Amino acid sequence: MAKTQPSNSVQWLADIEIPLANKFYRMYGFRGKAKRHEDCGIVRGERGEVIACGYLRRYESFKLLAGVAVAPDHQGQGVARQLLTLLAERFDSDTYTFPYDHLEPFYSSLGFERVELNELSGPVGDLFCSYVKQGRSILAMVYR
Repeated sequence: MAKTQPSNSVQWLADIEIPLANKFYRMYGFRGKAKRHEDCGIVRGERGEVIACGYLRRYESFKLLAGVAVAPDHQGQGVARQLLTLLAERFDSDTYTFPYDHLEPFYSSLGFERVELNELSGPVGDLFCSYVKQGRSILAMVYR
């Protein structure tokens, strides 16, 4: 059973704070690179350290939830749900994510629905295919 750490805090990063997110990704070897002017959220642990991060990358016709990562020592404790509850403030029907296959139940519990490749239009489908070609075992989901 997952438990939440009550001493964690969630927050949006200001543009000037984006390097904190990228330092987190590098520190733990996660894929992801937040850019200025993107909606980027973090979870801080009890000592103020960044223990989770994620961002919304804006494209012309959609947004992509990306870079969702939790520090290994904090996985399985509800931290990802804390982070995505914050990020969900900015989700709409044009928000997509490409999680690893095994995470489908988790993302479904947050309001995302699986989308088959033939249902993906233009740029979203192209981006998804480029990730699949990199050998990632992912699926496409859209926020409903």
